[in-house]
Order: sequence, then structure tokens, then C-alpha cells
Amino acid sequence: MRKVLIALCLFFNFIFSLQFHARAESDNQKELLEKFMNESMEEYGIPGASLAVIQDGKLMFQQSWGEQRKGAPVTKDTLFTIGSVSKPLTSLAIMRLVDDKKIALDQEIDRYLPAFHYNRNGFDKKITIRHLLTHSSGISSYDGLEIADRNLRGKYAIDVAVQRLNNVDLNYEPGEVHQYSAANYLLLGKIIENVTNQTFSEFMDDEIFSELGMGRTVSNFEAAKALGYQPGYQSWFGKPMKSRGFFDDSGAPYGYMVSTTDDMSKFIKFLLEGGDILSKDSFDTYTSPHYHRKEDLYYGLGWRISTEVDNSYYFHGGETPDSRTELFITPQQDYGFILLTNKNNFSEILSTVWMRDGIKMIVEEGKSPEVQQLNHHMQWSTLIVTLFLLLLSSWNFYRLIKKTKIKSKLWIFIGVLSILLSIGMIPLLIYMISSPWNTINLYAPATAILIKFLVGILATNGVLLLFVVYFKKSSDGD
Repeated sequence: MRKVLIALCLFFNFIFSLQFHARAESDNQKELLEKFMNESMEEYGIPGASLAVIQDGKLMFQQSWGEQRKGAPVTKDTLFTIGSVSKPLTSLAIMRLVDDKKIALDQEIDRYLPAFHYNRNGFDKKITIRHLLTHSSGISSYDGLEIADRNLRGKYAIDVAVQRLNNVDLNYEPGEVHQYSAANYLLLGKIIENVTNQTFSEFMDDEIFSELGMGRTVSNFEAAKALGYQPGYQSWFGKPMKSRGFFDDSGAPYGYMVSTTDDMSKFIKFLLEGGDILSKDSFDTYTSPHYHRKEDLYYGLGWRISTEVDNSYYFHGGETPDSRTELFITPQQDYGFILLTNKNNFSEILSTVWMRDGIKMIVEEGKSPEVQQLNHHMQWSTLIVTLFLLLLSSWNFYRLIKKTKIKSKLWIFIGVLSILLSIGMIPLLIYMISSPWNTINLYAPATAILIKFLVGILATNGVLLLFVVYFKKSSDGD
């Protein structure tokens, strides 16, 4: 009996030690996460953020920092636009329809979009649902950006955007090249509407959000506004400036859903545990790699996927003009997290990527990385060039006025060159970075305004130089 009691004591002591160690490890992770988030938000000038970590089926960490646009504190129920993290939710809706046998992944989209036409440019294959899901349709990234972020509102917003995309040219054979494009998920949104005879927003509410218990997740502006949604901030030289409140209903399938960390935690639990919303076969297809991109990285059905042997995971980042989001899932280690922030600028894209990697390190390794510094070279470089050209133009104009005799041909050449540069600068920039001006204006507003100033300076300089040369030649003639 004594041996039995000793054995029981040793057993319970062992169990207590394990629990104590696990609790201590969890407390350490929480402290590191809180410290890392505070330091990151200060370094990157983020006004408000919310983070939730699900581990072993439980909410391991959930905390919010900072404030919303109108000064209210950010909480677990604060609404953020989630950007391209909307895509995995749209693809989930598609897989739901696959389960219901209303859609087939390898069926050509003509069947579901009879009014939509695209120019195949001599390519043999037609676009299928799978091509849209994996961004391998042959529709370019640029064409996707052309119809994205247009601030369309209302019940027919998706229909209007699809009409604008109509007759788009394919630049690759469908299935051959991965080109990340908002156009693909816009078309998926319209397919959902055509197949279900509901608006995209209604279907998502009825068949996805309600099924997952995501009561504060919506996919149109009016519903978001009714729940208290507040726009975020754009970044000007790292400083948050209140956004003008941009929201595109037609972009809901690819980037304008609205959610909270509390709701997204429920989505993460579904991704880690599965659920009745999808059959096992469809769930496996939904979370599997489909299109190889490079090394161990693939794109799935709305997911970026790493297949590294000891470090497999799937994830997606997202952005709108005034928010950035990171969703990360690793079934291998049974955890995932959602990070929502309310500031964005194209030049600061690495800020939340570094935060995502830091959170991953804390949860997996129990240690925190140094917060990396973010520079604003793109904005400062443009400002310096603008000021330099302004001073140079002013100096040249002053010298020209003071001169009694001038080399007319030289100054005419400089004037004409300035005008030509002012005309070609924005088109050249658009060509170099393969982004429409609307995208540059929304995601890098400070840079866009400085470029407009550059254009104005060059045009004004050229016109004034030609005017002065003409005036002086006329005076010499008299």
C-alpha cells in the first residue's frame, strides 16, 4: 500500500510539474507578445491593433492596443477591413458550393458567367473556377488593379465592376502562370451571386459567417457602418493621417470584408479543427497547395502555403488603403493567429510582415526578435528630388531673366524637355511599377502628391522658359 501511495504521489507531482511548466511557459509567451506588440506599434506608428492567438484549441492570447479613428479604444470587437484575408473566406464559400454540387472546380467559367467575355488571344484553354482560385487565369495583376479599389457601393457593385472587366485580354494561357489579381476573386464573387440568386453579401452572411458564429463580420459598407465600423489611417512619412473613408463593396470578394479578432478567432478554430461547413474531402482540397510558385512556397485556394518539411503552414496578408492584416495557420503545431491594424502605406508593407514573423517566433520558440526599423526612403527620396528640381528651375529661370543675350536653342531644348518629362512622368512610373495611378494614389498618397508637384514644376518650368525665350527674341528683333 505504501508503494502505491508513493507512486501516486510521484505521478501527481509529475502532472503538477507539467502543468506548472506549461503555465509558466504560457505566461512568458504572453509577456513577450505584449512587449513585442507595444514596441512594434511605437516603431511603426500604428494607431490601433488587435491580436488573437489560438493554440491547442484554446484562446491562448487576445489583446488590443491604441485607438480607432474617432478616439474610441480598440477592443476584440473593433471592426477592421481585412484586405486580401477576404480571399480565403470567398474560397471557402466556393468550396461550400462545390460540396452542394452547384459548382465544379474544373468547370469553365462560361457556364456560370454567360454574360462575361474575355479575349483569349489565341490561347487554347479556357478559364476554370480553379484557375480563378489559384490566380492562374491569365488575367494580369495590372488588369486586376485597374478594376480594384473603385469605391463602388450598393447591391449591384460587383456587377458594375465585372462589366468594367468585360473583354479583358489574357496575357498567359490559363493554368500556366500565377499572377496575383483582384479580378479573379471579383469574378468568383459574381459567380456566387449567379449560382445562388443572392447578393454576395447575403450568401456570405447566411452560409459562411452565421455558420462559423462570426456575428460581427460583414461584406458591404452599409452593414459595416451599422455595426460601428470606422475607417483607419493612411501613412504620411510614417505618421498616421486619418483616411477619407474608402470602402469598395465590389471589392468584398477580394479585399473589403470587415471583421474583428474575436470573429477571426472562430475562423482560425475552424481551420485547425475542421467542421460541418465543409466535407472532409473539400476541406482537404481547400487547405492544400495547388500552384507551385517557388521553392517550398505554393498558392492554394485562396491561401499562400509553405510546404517546408518541419515548418509547413498557410497564411495570407491583406491591405486596404487604411488597414493591414496578417492571418497565419500551422496545423502541424496546432496554432494560428490573426493580427489586425488600422494604418497602411505601400512603402510600409514590411511592418506587419515583420510583426507576423515575430509573433510566430514567440509562439514557437519562446523568444522575441528585435523590432526591425522601417525606413521611408521612397517618400523622402521623392521629396528631395522635388525640392531639388524646384530650386534648380527657380535658379535657371532667374538666370535666364537676368541675361541680356541667351542661347535660344539651348533654352528652347530645356523648355521642351521639361514639358515632355512632365507629360511622360506618370505614364512612365505606371509602366515601371505595373500599377495604375489610382492604386499609387490610394496606397502611397504622399508619394503621389509629390509626383504631382514634380509634374507641375517641370511643366511650369518648361512653359516659362519658352515664354521668356520668345519674349527676349521678340525684344531683340525690335
